[in-house]
Amino acid sequence: MTIRSGLITLLLLSALLPTVRANVSATADSVYFHIQLDTLGILRTGQEVKLTYALVNSQFDSVAAPEFDSSIEVLRGPEPHKSSSYAIINGVESKTNETGFYYFVRFRESGEFQLPPASVKVGNQTYTTPECCVTVHPPEADLSKLQCHLRVAQLKKDFVKYCATLTCNARPDQNPPLLTINGETVRPTSNSYSGSDGKEEYVYKYYFSSNGYNVACKELTFGGIPYSVEPRVSKIDNNVFNLIVFGVVCALFELIWWLAYRYRYREEKDAALADFVLKRKTLPLIIDWAYTHYGASHMLMLVSVISLSVMGIMFYTNGQFVSAFLWLAIAFMLLAYVLYRSQRRKLNFSSIPTTLDKQSIYDKIYNLSVTYDWDVDHYGEDCIVAHTNPALWHLTWGEQIFIVFDQGQVWVNSVNDLNKRTSICSFGHNKRNIRRIRKALTQGAAIRD
Repeated sequence: MTIRSGLITLLLLSALLPTVRANVSATADSVYFHIQLDTLGILRTGQEVKLTYALVNSQFDSVAAPEFDSSIEVLRGPEPHKSSSYAIINGVESKTNETGFYYFVRFRESGEFQLPPASVKVGNQTYTTPECCVTVHPPEADLSKLQCHLRVAQLKKDFVKYCATLTCNARPDQNPPLLTINGETVRPTSNSYSGSDGKEEYVYKYYFSSNGYNVACKELTFGGIPYSVEPRVSKIDNNVFNLIVFGVVCALFELIWWLAYRYRYREEKDAALADFVLKRKTLPLIIDWAYTHYGASHMLMLVSVISLSVMGIMFYTNGQFVSAFLWLAIAFMLLAYVLYRSQRRKLNFSSIPTTLDKQSIYDKIYNLSVTYDWDVDHYGEDCIVAHTNPALWHLTWGEQIFIVFDQGQVWVNSVNDLNKRTSICSFGHNKRNIRRIRKALTQGAAIRD
């Protein structure tokens, strides 16, 4: 019984001792003192970096501060440091608290450097930072390759109104680079770094709200060489400016369009229909008819001009060039031109040879008008003009029919009614009207088909 009790005790101890040892080790290792250096991207000489000495999961009673040699220039500090983090990993909660202090430093030389250690005392326990070495590269300030841009974008449906973004392909000396917004110095709200194929990109974002803005970089240098970035100033900071610009742009566009029509149709608007058709083989247009016939191209060009004006407003006010508006404007221009050419061809007349005299032609057209409910607007010695009366369920506003007399033939055309609304498609009605006239004048067959 004594031996059995002893074995049971040994088994229990062998099972519990590893657990107790692990817990003690975890508790001991959860408190430590370490160095954090802001090494976003490549660390170079002359760059301002943040050097933090942080004690994890404890509070220190006294500090033995680090001693910096001549290779490291202390710009600011020490300043108190305090942070906390919380995470759940595989269902296990983890919370970390840090206290300590930080400096803003700058390396005067390039090479390998060991950061100066520091120590803190927690009760009877002393914690010292481990050895930490960093590589500092020489300054790189090739201004011919350096690119740094400042942009300001107006945000929609957000708690702040604007976001200023500073983007550089090299890290500025300042940490972080500061902006002056309406005379006030502002630190970045967030920053990011990306690097691939030897190309680097540093992005700093500054969120703010104001009525108008004047944003500029403050003391921006690379390798100690000052770099100038064009400031961004809002010209007018409200939607009234956009409305004014759109109104002016639309008014100018309509004025130019009207002047172009007035010049283009200065001869056609007063020309006799029959004489013009016999000479040009196309339908003469007055300005009102031109607006109706080319209405679709007109609207597409207006949308294209508005897209260009939006792009111009964004570039003028925020310095943003949005290429999507440019491509949209080009696409609408091309579509407007295609529709213009299509509508232009619809004005051309086609010839119908006939041996009928004018009275017989009048009779044929009259019979067609009675059969298909056409209204004849003009019976003349040189031409006939009529228009259709479509039912409410038809897909068009109606058509106009023109017949011009010539020796041994007539010239015929049917177009969408120019006295009504714009329509780019007749759904076959115009061809059907011409086909009925051709059949009536050439075959003498029954009118209805």
